[in-house]
Amino acid sequence: MSGSDLKALYLAHRAEIQDYLDRRLRCKETAADLTQDTFIRLSEQMGRTRIENFRAYLFSAARNLFIDHTRRQGHRKGESLDQEEVSNLEQQTPTLEQAAIANQQLAALNEVIQNMPESCREVFLLVRVEGLTYADIGERLGISPKTAYSRMVRALDLLKQGMSK
Repeated sequence: MSGSDLKALYLAHRAEIQDYLDRRLRCKETAADLTQDTFIRLSEQMGRTRIENFRAYLFSAARNLFIDHTRRQGHRKGESLDQEEVSNLEQQTPTLEQAAIANQQLAALNEVIQNMPESCREVFLLVRVEGLTYADIGERLGISPKTAYSRMVRALDLLKQGMSK
């Protein structure tokens, strides 16, 4: 796997991994650090083992880093996690079945996005992936912010229709 593949994985999954960690840690800075560590683990493993499901691997690595971090924090405070607390932490991670269902949904979502008209898909990706505002999109594409907004509304409508099938 190349560096550009790793970058694509990072762009595709960073936000959801960081959100996952932030919900558990309630600390954006620590969640960001552990997210980076998650992708470092991925890059270290890519040459050693064959990874079939990168998203599942990332969530598993993030969960393990979260558990390790929580244990270290407990030891710093002179406490330790009991087995019930560790079990509760592990139960918050998606199961393989949940990961498989999520992968199917992701594939269906990707298919709907790929089948959108180019103008809608472009605006959708600029908003959802790059986080641009409608004004920024308008400047970049040479259209009005209202046009960018209407294309986004159309894209969301197509997503809703496509995912309800």
